[in-house]
Amino acid sequence: MSKVLLINPAFNINKENYDSSISVGLLSIATYLDFYNIKVEIIDGVRQKNYLDLVKEKVKDCDYVGISVMTTQIPEALELSRLVKENNSDCQVIWGGPHPSFFIKQTASHFLIDMVCYGEGELTMLDIVNGKSLNDIKGIAYQSGDEVIINQPRELHDPAQMPLFNWELVPKEILENLHLIPSLTSRGCPHRCTFCINAILKNHWRTRTAEQVLEDIRIIKNKEYFSAKGETSPFQGGKAKKLRFWDENFFVDIKRAKQIINGMIEEDLITPWETTVRANYLREGMIDEEFIKKLKESGCYLLSFGAESGCPRILKKIKKDIMPEDVINSAKMCLKYGIIPQYSFMAGLPGETRSEVMETLELIDELVKLGDQIQILGPQAFRPYPGSELYKECLTAGLPRGKAGWQEPGSLDQWGETVKDELNYLDVSKFPWLDNPGFIESLEAYVRFGAHSIKSAMGSTIKVNKLLKLFFVLLCQLRWKLKFFRLPWDYKLAKRFVTKT
Repeated sequence: MSKVLLINPAFNINKENYDSSISVGLLSIATYLDFYNIKVEIIDGVRQKNYLDLVKEKVKDCDYVGISVMTTQIPEALELSRLVKENNSDCQVIWGGPHPSFFIKQTASHFLIDMVCYGEGELTMLDIVNGKSLNDIKGIAYQSGDEVIINQPRELHDPAQMPLFNWELVPKEILENLHLIPSLTSRGCPHRCTFCINAILKNHWRTRTAEQVLEDIRIIKNKEYFSAKGETSPFQGGKAKKLRFWDENFFVDIKRAKQIINGMIEEDLITPWETTVRANYLREGMIDEEFIKKLKESGCYLLSFGAESGCPRILKKIKKDIMPEDVINSAKMCLKYGIIPQYSFMAGLPGETRSEVMETLELIDELVKLGDQIQILGPQAFRPYPGSELYKECLTAGLPRGKAGWQEPGSLDQWGETVKDELNYLDVSKFPWLDNPGFIESLEAYVRFGAHSIKSAMGSTIKVNKLLKLFFVLLCQLRWKLKFFRLPWDYKLAKRFVTKT
């Protein structure tokens, strides 16, 4: 019988804490293989400190190693692939995940990689492991001589036909330290945001049934390792571990959402939970006053919104299909019923002016004045994903005459070098469409430490000397009050003292 090892490699720069989540994609693939009696194990390089030793041990009698790769995991994933080949040259190395799905041919042509699994991986991995002819497997790419063969894509899966997560496949130490328990109730998104991976990969919205979601919560309820310390179950009051519906958009089918929420209340499955939602869903006929009361009753404590921008022109450009007033309305409704509203923003899109960025900061200012409970993420610098409508614009359009566009790395090794020492996907300072990349890069810090109260800013998890932190916070508070963000010398200085985030 074939043995499969699924690995989530470490990122290029380690962070303090990844316990808020797990690799849901690998768990789903592992669950599917296990359902068909394939021997499978998960190793998580992000959350298991000794994971390279585990790989060396486990790979010796392994037939297939599947590695899930985001762009900032490439340096570690390449070293991991080399390690696998050194310890078992017969083991097939298969890369999947976002980066290989964006750069199929480039990834499949690397000498350390036997195959690329692009798109959703459950059915594809099962075909590979069962020894199906490569010519007949949808959703893979591989080298044949000097040529890279890219087979036709596989149809998107129906989540209702997939088994619920088998938590026993996740290393126990990870589950015990988990802060947010994921429940994946749907895949994809029906909306058209031009920067989003779902729009690029055409991942249309598909769901589990309400009863499947409730069964998943029942299973979680009975797992001892999901209990908070001192509790026998995360559903029995006290400091329960939190649940996250790990969907791109949980509320698309409002009838299904109501069935889930009503089921949680009626079956005593009430627990602290959070999820994502669009700002314009908080309206009559969708998430209205009556339904938001039910959300709170069922345990909802936080709703996460992609606000993106405070500028109507930019919102139209990225096809977000919301307006700033939708964001304000959603915040007021959440606060009225004791639910934390969390908003993510971005800045630095091609063609975005400084005054348009300031419109985003003005919206953030309006939000934080509504209440201390409001959480702001960003504005993070916009980073282009290949295949998006904005990607070509980043390469060519909107640049001064004679100035070259952004040049994407030409090989997997070049990608590894590009992101080797970068905390994020790409280095903002090298984006030619930005006149002042330092301004864009510093905004997240100025909002994080300047827009909120000093007490809140000092409570940040950034590890640095308290006096230095206080000094920086006070400077950020002054900058925010004056709305003066030029010459970000303090931000550049602060970066030197912070080695972990």
